[in-house]
Amino acid sequence: MTQARARNLLRDRRYRMFWLGQVTSTLGNQLTIVVLPALVVPSRGPSMFGLLLAVESIVMGVLLLLGGVVADRYSRSAVMAVSDVLRLVGVGGFLLFADWGPLLPLLFAAALTGAGAALYEPAHRAALAQVVEEDLRQQANAFDSATKRVGGLVGSLLAGLLLANISPPRTLVVDLVTIAISLVTLVWLRLPRVQARDQEEEEQGLRAVFAEAKAGLAEVRRRPWVSAVMLQGTAQVFFLFGPNYVLVPMVSQQRYGIEAFGWVSAATFVGSVLGSVAGAKVTSKRPGLWAMNALTPCLLTPVCLMADVPLWVFCVAMAVGSVGVGCFMVLWYTALQNEIPEEVQGRVFALEALASFGLQPIALAAAPVLVSLMGITPFAVLAMIVLLVSTYAVFIVPGTVRLATPREPETAPAGAR
Repeated sequence: MTQARARNLLRDRRYRMFWLGQVTSTLGNQLTIVVLPALVVPSRGPSMFGLLLAVESIVMGVLLLLGGVVADRYSRSAVMAVSDVLRLVGVGGFLLFADWGPLLPLLFAAALTGAGAALYEPAHRAALAQVVEEDLRQQANAFDSATKRVGGLVGSLLAGLLLANISPPRTLVVDLVTIAISLVTLVWLRLPRVQARDQEEEEQGLRAVFAEAKAGLAEVRRRPWVSAVMLQGTAQVFFLFGPNYVLVPMVSQQRYGIEAFGWVSAATFVGSVLGSVAGAKVTSKRPGLWAMNALTPCLLTPVCLMADVPLWVFCVAMAVGSVGVGCFMVLWYTALQNEIPEEVQGRVFALEALASFGLQPIALAAAPVLVSLMGITPFAVLAMIVLLVSTYAVFIVPGTVRLATPREPETAPAGAR
């Protein structure tokens, strides 16, 4: 990101408020992730913590498309504010019932946080395109991505510091404060709705929700390159990125010791931030080439899983792969925001999230089983093949090279340069 563009972005008061809301939301989410097991596991056991995560994930997955429809019908800042209200009530439920009391309110609290995430994610991605002009969106997406990475790290460190000095319930109160700050910023922002009122009120009910979700799907189908990249994400999350969440900590702990995953995580974090910065600097008219080439260093992770490399090599491989993923995400989100009409972006981002991460829970559960049946080396080789084929097969589809619908016939490149 050039200094001039960064200054232009940060001079915008609306963007600064939008960014502040994202910072506090990220901090709050990370506090919840770290503090919740400290509350639940000692009194209710690890299986209950796993059940809460499962309920939250299932509710989010089921409601994600609805969240996209709502984000396109109403003010996106208002939708994100409602999601913060749901999170406030949900985290409040964790505070009251995590370590004692009946089970049902605790499960309901997890469902509320999942519903809040389903509303927040598509609205947040689509709202950025309303807040920032088109020529600054790539920089804004890079800043957004880097903020999430840095905020996640700071949130983890803050949670650890608070847990070491005050009780878990009091730490969760700090989490409630961060959510309240995010809510205030969103109420101040007051983005206008992108649909006309008479269009919104034309139909109500479940049938209208499905009809509008189909309209979002139709926008994706009109752009085959968007569908191709979404399917690419589905394959890669199932065979590579999802299993990595299980296999990387497992292998690093077995091979290098219990503290090794901390170093691997730090390397991944640094790579993600550098990748976001790199994504902001890409000015090519063929961003698709840059985005797909950026994914190829992810091949290093399965190589390190099957080869007994030194820990520093493992860390470097994870950092380099994360640089590529960070760069890809900036270019991909910017392309969607520039290509998809504003009035359907919420639904398209909901579909993108489902395509990319809908199978991740299955991948997390299946990876250890597949590794035990196949062995780590065959599984890693399979992941590498899927990554390479899915990454470069998308160039067959017109538009992928430029991440834009072609206005004239486009020839797929003979090879990535």
